[in-house]
Amino acid sequence: MAQRSTNVDLVVTDLGGTMVRTDEAIIAAVRQAATELGIPDGHTDPVYGVFGTSIWQYVHTWLPDGHKDRTDECHARFWELFPHAVLDQITAFDGVEEALVELKRRGVRIAVLSGLKIESIEQIVATFRFQDWDAVRSSMPLKAAADSRAEGIRRLVEEFGVAPQRTIYIGDTDHDVRQARKAGVIAAVVKTGGQARKHLHKIEAEDPDHLLTSWPDLVYVIAA
Repeated sequence: MAQRSTNVDLVVTDLGGTMVRTDEAIIAAVRQAATELGIPDGHTDPVYGVFGTSIWQYVHTWLPDGHKDRTDECHARFWELFPHAVLDQITAFDGVEEALVELKRRGVRIAVLSGLKIESIEQIVATFRFQDWDAVRSSMPLKAAADSRAEGIRRLVEEFGVAPQRTIYIGDTDHDVRQARKAGVIAAVVKTGGQARKHLHKIEAEDPDHLLTSWPDLVYVIAA
């Protein structure tokens, strides 16, 4: 896909579904948590419609009717399992590591901002060969804010002293586009996440600045 070249100083990137395959691992951990609690199997397909919100919402959506009142219990058990119990199912998408190296060569700063717990984020990024991150952050401590991801992006922009219009936030859901817009930065979305595979129209309806096949396509978007 041809993309216009953009001058960028900072890339703020989501993790699961964006840089690494986590969709199946998350569902597997939710299912395992429910099984251990004696909860019947739930429904996977509706979860893709709420990707990008929160793990609690994923769990609530997955649980079958009659068991949604156990969301908190299942959510707590999920975090006792994730990511270590399913880490072997979490891998970087093809070309991501090479693209990270290339963007750093161009002088672009790279910050990870995910809605996972910081301990989970650190466990996942530790599996990368690339380790030259400028920041690794979780938006979970900001959940009191109405738009925690947007607030996390704004804080990173301020921390690095860069202009919002020279910052890209890249995710994999319609929610990510809205958060980028609220933060006043460039919105990019990849098609590698579960929502794009199941409900691409939701992402297209948000009209992101860049709709990319995969994360490595950023090297064609960002000016050399």
